[in-house]
Amino acid sequence: MGEKNRKLEKVLDLIGQKGFDGLVIYSSGTCSILGPSYLHYFAEARPLGRRNGAVVTRHGKVTLLVEPAWDAGRMAASWVEDVQGTSSFPDELVRVLDEEGLTGTVGLVGGREMAEEVYEKIAEKVTLEPADGIIESLAREKTPLEMEHVYRASRIADIGFEAFLREARPGMKETEIVAEMEYAMRAEGADDIFILISSGPHNYEMHEPTDRRLRQGDIIIGEITPVCEGQFIQLCRTVALGLPAPVVFEKYRMLLHALDESLSVIRPGVESSAMSRAMNRVISEAGYGKYCYPPYMRARGHGFGVGSIAPGGVIDDETKTPFERLQVVVVHPNQYIPETGYLACGETVLVSSNGIERLAATETKLYVKEV
Repeated sequence: MGEKNRKLEKVLDLIGQKGFDGLVIYSSGTCSILGPSYLHYFAEARPLGRRNGAVVTRHGKVTLLVEPAWDAGRMAASWVEDVQGTSSFPDELVRVLDEEGLTGTVGLVGGREMAEEVYEKIAEKVTLEPADGIIESLAREKTPLEMEHVYRASRIADIGFEAFLREARPGMKETEIVAEMEYAMRAEGADDIFILISSGPHNYEMHEPTDRRLRQGDIIIGEITPVCEGQFIQLCRTVALGLPAPVVFEKYRMLLHALDESLSVIRPGVESSAMSRAMNRVISEAGYGKYCYPPYMRARGHGFGVGSIAPGGVIDDETKTPFERLQVVVVHPNQYIPETGYLACGETVLVSSNGIERLAATETKLYVKEV
């Protein structure tokens, strides 16, 4: 309970610094690589319904309100002692605000997820001010338990790739391969999984799995992203069914060089654009400069989850935000190349005091499966 108390104490300190009466932390129940789940991070339990929220008073009282009402029993696993289920979230949230005497300015965390009807209802009672930064600030220093989840998610990602490599063979559908990967990762404890894949002799992008059946000579590219207790890890890998043309090996070596160069510049205080520029420099010097940017490529990496950098967004040549210690960052020179099609190559790393720590054990290379 001590660790949970420290989390609450830090939140209360930040509420005081902002001069708020309290805080509302909202969740639509989604688990997505495109945005952090602040309520999951704070309460250390993931809601399932589409309207959920925690009310934190400046005196330290915390009420967790979840919809549907039956989810309250499961959410009791949270460290929050007062967990209430409801079938009328907006009205019940106003009731909690009234009972706790919150009438002034209240910080709103997760407001981008909040339904308009909920926002309008509580805005009649209190003045709302965006406050995502409170939880982001809190999350910048990971706890030992959070680091355990990071390493566990990394192991799960390795297991997902093992299933990918094992099941990839002519005749298998993309959907069948993904089903085997999901089964393997969920059996190891993944809470959720996001997978993109593409197969063919010349790929143009990664996408959701289709019913296309693999064929001899295909290049298969995959983006494997398991989630464990709110911690995301991503692997980007390429598998050839049968020995590919020498040009595929040549271009993949170029991407490995770009990956190594980009990883070498990552350390606390360095602008994240340096990572993108290092990657694009290698690929441009090889003659593919125009393919480093839209419409061919969008991002060279991004962060994951609460307290990371550009979670679900874009790290590119113009991203000024500096790296910070203990951020989890995806670095991927995934690249469309005219001679080979799209090739996938990418790692998730932990920013350390002097550089980076690679999180997955899976070797970064072009995999060839003889069939």
